[in-house]
Amino acid sequence: MAQEHAGTGRGALNHSDTHELRLVGAATLANLAVAAALLAVAGSGVAGTELALRITARVSFVWFMMGFLASPLEQLRPSRLSAWLMKRRRALGVVFGLSMSIHVGFILRLYVLHHPEQPPMVTEADFYIGIPGLVMVALLTATSFEVLRRRLSDRAWERLHRTGIWVVWAIFFLCLVDSVSRKTTEYPLLAYHSFIAVLLFALLLRILAARSRAAQVGSLPAS
Repeated sequence: MAQEHAGTGRGALNHSDTHELRLVGAATLANLAVAAALLAVAGSGVAGTELALRITARVSFVWFMMGFLASPLEQLRPSRLSAWLMKRRRALGVVFGLSMSIHVGFILRLYVLHHPEQPPMVTEADFYIGIPGLVMVALLTATSFEVLRRRLSDRAWERLHRTGIWVVWAIFFLCLVDSVSRKTTEYPLLAYHSFIAVLLFALLLRILAARSRAAQVGSLPAS
């Protein structure tokens, strides 16, 4: 995912954005290294694949939240961190998309390992909620590059990315809530509840930032 607003003219990555492309490359290599290390330590069987599946989902969550929180943090509490996140928001969105592709790879591997049965770890909600979410992530990631960005009008691109970040937020939220009720773990607070809390906190910041922007606009003198 790139910036939410296309009007800046900086809505998609191209070959000249060297710093952001380097971030994408370095972060993706780090994500791949984490995935490889998990398989090396836990094994490439069902248990190791399930562990990699959980960890890559949480790594992807972190990348998503970094981009999702950039704008409200800059609006509510400007800092060096918020400025850095805003400047690299496009790259962070692409890193998230590529991180999710690693996660999808482990999902496919889990299906292969359990063939012809459905993996017990994967619930019906994971399937019916997750598939639309993955399609949306793919669309957001692909159109974050200038070569495909040019195929969309400014309005269509902006609507896609503005809507897309909320769709992804909702997918994370619904999948986590479903996991609380359907999946068992020794540490539900760490595995699920903490991530739900972060999502709700991010939602609150978004609402507060929107109100702050509205108040600022309302206080401007009429021209």
